[in-house]
Amino acid sequence: MHIITLSELQFKNYSKMHSRRNYKQSVEYAKLKMENGYTPLYLGLIDEMNNVHAATLILEKKINNKHKYGYVPNGYLINFYQIDLLRVFTIELKAYLKKLNYVYIRVNPLINYQVYDSDFILKENNSGIIQEIKKLDYDFIPNTSRYKMVLKANDIHSTYKNFKRSLRRNINDCLKKGIVVYQGSEKDREDFLNLMENKGRYQRMMELFRTKDNYFEFYLAKIMPEVYINNYRYLIKREQLNNDRLNQKLKNPKVRKTKNLLEKKMTSDHLLTEYNNELIAGTAVLKKYPKGVVISGVAIIKNDREVSFVKECYTNEFKQIRSVPMIKWEIMKKLITEGYHRFDLGDIVIAKNQITKTGYNGNIVEYTNSFDLVINDLLYKFNGFAKKRPK
Repeated sequence: MHIITLSELQFKNYSKMHSRRNYKQSVEYAKLKMENGYTPLYLGLIDEMNNVHAATLILEKKINNKHKYGYVPNGYLINFYQIDLLRVFTIELKAYLKKLNYVYIRVNPLINYQVYDSDFILKENNSGIIQEIKKLDYDFIPNTSRYKMVLKANDIHSTYKNFKRSLRRNINDCLKKGIVVYQGSEKDREDFLNLMENKGRYQRMMELFRTKDNYFEFYLAKIMPEVYINNYRYLIKREQLNNDRLNQKLKNPKVRKTKNLLEKKMTSDHLLTEYNNELIAGTAVLKKYPKGVVISGVAIIKNDREVSFVKECYTNEFKQIRSVPMIKWEIMKKLITEGYHRFDLGDIVIAKNQITKTGYNGNIVEYTNSFDLVINDLLYKFNGFAKKRPK
């Protein structure tokens, strides 16, 4: 077997059929990164019958007039657990890239190193794969592992029921505030882009990811102030009746003043204060935005049966309203009915014992560290590339 250069069409046909397919190992992503100065290189490992056994997109940049380095986003399209195949691919790839004056390539693979539940309890340990890959002369880069929240959903009811109570409460609070979620169309493009710092990148993603294999969509959350106000008027009216009833009990000398009764009255008083504050807030929104206002957005890419959440954003004015989880849930509800079952909810942050996105009760997947395949050992060490990261 040996390495050949693949055409865009050849790579596209192979990548969309591979079990490790993902939107970063795609022609669309390569074109996006070209605007950052990268040149795409599509390579495949073929046998004597021209059957492709592995492939990869390498994003190439020049180091100087002669030498280059490459970046492999999300790793090769290969089964990393087939060590014999990986060994052949690595040997052939190294020889091929040496002819092209590469110094090294950095591989950022989607290998499940360890898998945890949402409480960070270890469920699966695949650390043995690291040692096997090291034997193939890959140089591992420390502190480059990534954590993502991945949710597998089979139906709407059980998925929502499995969410943690805090997330369900957050979604219900958004509904009370008159927030509606809708899929953005061409007429909503500016509303979405205005939420972004890097408008050009997401504008380009909209243009590039338009195939059935890699499709970009965005969704928006909008406050409808009249609904907001009417919801809290209803809640105030309902709670006021409850509060009056409790008050009558407390005034009735024949009713025993139990701790439970007092707590219920205190809770009702608190709710009335909260609801009235929300009514004031809703009235202010109506005055400023009588037709409603977009407050947040989420962008996704659909790749086969997998959905990747690639961007979430919100306005500073309404950042205290946590509407992004509601958008994500509405997206999941819609796409579960369309046959999508795996949702990559994006990178999670682990700091000071706080972990983001745990409310979805998915799996925390720790992907293995990045690693370098060194082609020119002398230049690699001389220039200290092991300490540098591709930009």
